[in-house]
Amino acid sequence: MDEKNLEREIKNAINKNTDDYLEDKEEIWSHIESRLDLKEQKGNGALRINKKSKRRLRGVLISAAILVLIFSVINVTTTGQAFVERMKQYFEPEKHVVTEIEGKPEEQEVILHEKADYVIYIDEERYKMIQEGDKDLITTKEPLEERYPEVSMTISQVVDKTPEQLAQEYSHELKTSFATVKEIESVTEPVEGLLVAAIDGSEWDSRVSKIYIISNGREGSFVFNIKYFLEAAEGHGARFYHMLEEFQVVQP
Repeated sequence: MDEKNLEREIKNAINKNTDDYLEDKEEIWSHIESRLDLKEQKGNGALRINKKSKRRLRGVLISAAILVLIFSVINVTTTGQAFVERMKQYFEPEKHVVTEIEGKPEEQEVILHEKADYVIYIDEERYKMIQEGDKDLITTKEPLEERYPEVSMTISQVVDKTPEQLAQEYSHELKTSFATVKEIESVTEPVEGLLVAAIDGSEWDSRVSKIYIISNGREGSFVFNIKYFLEAAEGHGARFYHMLEEFQVVQP
């Protein structure tokens, strides 16, 4: 089911008279959850949203109007309240997240950055975003010593090329400067698209490049060019990965 049909079904389910469509509020929540592919964790009643559903929620349900409709039709259950609170988090200008860095849980405060065509949360304690021409560059807040290879994530949009076209181009380009370039891979995390990965050796300071490419929802693509070095894979590499999980395309 595409996003427009999904949104339409949810609105219809909420707006219809509950006696005609579903017998009680528990069935309403069950219906909504089934449409969103949500799963209730057994034992404590906590609502768990898988990552694919998160992207769908952000793309379809990040709308204050939807929240108003939900509250206007039903008395929210404990599980429903948790669901709505989870949805509200996507609007927050800043939030606390817990991620696994170097094998240990780490709490971070991330800040919302809103661009004309996308939004992303950034760990501003360690990183900063600067604009370089038509690209946005996320790099370390404090410059690294010269002995370290570049650590950064560049976000750019190519409006007239598909992810498949760009993946082939980047693969050929990386082969001219990296010892090992992996086969182009389809991925669903941290974003849904294609990955071109390369590494230039096995030393602590060997350069690593990961280029994620996703559709921009039209005829073009977003490109995320991530650079770090081998020893930083579980540090900077993991943090860029988690930031990218929060990326969301904004349609004009």
